[in-house]
Amino acid sequence: MPQKILHLIGSNSVGGPEKQILHHAVDLQDSPFEVEVGSFHDLAEKPEILVEAERRGHSTVCLSGGLKAGLITELAGILRARPGVILCTHGFKANVLGYLATRRTKTPHVAFVRGWTAETWRVRLYEMLERQALARAQWVVCVSHKQAVEVGRRRKGSRAPMVVCNAMLPPFSRAGGVAVSREKLGIPAGAFVYGSVGRLSAEKGHRYMLEAFYRVCERTAEGDKPFLIVVGDGREQAPLEAQAASLGLRERIHFAGYQGNCSDWMKLMDCMVQPSLTEGTPNSVLEALCLQLPVVATAVGGVPDLIVHNRNGLLVPPADAKQLGEAMQTVAASPSLREKLRSGGAMTAEEYSPLTQRRKLLEVYERVLRAEGVVARDGAFREA
Repeated sequence: MPQKILHLIGSNSVGGPEKQILHHAVDLQDSPFEVEVGSFHDLAEKPEILVEAERRGHSTVCLSGGLKAGLITELAGILRARPGVILCTHGFKANVLGYLATRRTKTPHVAFVRGWTAETWRVRLYEMLERQALARAQWVVCVSHKQAVEVGRRRKGSRAPMVVCNAMLPPFSRAGGVAVSREKLGIPAGAFVYGSVGRLSAEKGHRYMLEAFYRVCERTAEGDKPFLIVVGDGREQAPLEAQAASLGLRERIHFAGYQGNCSDWMKLMDCMVQPSLTEGTPNSVLEALCLQLPVVATAVGGVPDLIVHNRNGLLVPPADAKQLGEAMQTVAASPSLREKLRSGGAMTAEEYSPLTQRRKLLEVYERVLRAEGVVARDGAFREA
């Protein structure tokens, strides 16, 4: 009998963390472990991650939606029906509920930390509860070293956080997606195209990217002005569209909304821009490197672990539209630099390969089964 692993995440779409879980579930099909995927019925439709998991042949679990005390009992019942299962949780909702439910069932629990957004007062409250749960959870896995140091400070006397970085995976592409081209978007064939992919929320820093793009356009001759494609949706979309209009850039910025066929959109880009104010290990940067797409990113969270300045991308300080714009213009102005960054992206592939992630996650499961773990000191963490 394979060892059961239940990965639980609150999810309304297939974004970065969901892609990692789905890949991991497929990747372990030839191993002694079997992954089951769980989520919450927060919308009218079934969670997309469960639909995709079932399409790939994995069993799934769908818990009730919302936030209520009964969810703890519901999850505890699911765990009791799976004796010996290891519960892996992702995000504030699953991490808090997982911590509380496994206290009742004594189920082994691994809480995965993928970053915090603090985008609304409600989310800030949930994330505060998550931090308290992470301080007491049995095992914790972080996706970046900086994140592990922060979490480790809260876990004195408990097992140190383990670090398992996200894998470099090709962009997720759903069958039946609408074909996209520069011609359909009204972008001339020879134009330089910047792009970003990800949730449109305040901590992603898109407002600084728009200001930086405006600076680039102001310094570029009329016939050579670039374009910008913004892939993703979220609560900041309307403010960002209003900002683009106020800067006189609506004809040069295409807000694509959420797209299931990200690969097709990224292939339209000449440079990926990641303007985040906070991050773990961003999947969009990993995907860009996988496609050998030059990257300009802010030096936050796990990004400096991933991007070596002037080797596989350019790094700038967060919330600095001036320096971001200068880096964007530098990439556009130098074909030789773009080629150098593309080559550097290919060199990064081994360190963040799916095989490396698989090995580290299997080590996490083995440690849990053996109940091993190093006690955390101030800021301590360990590689998986």
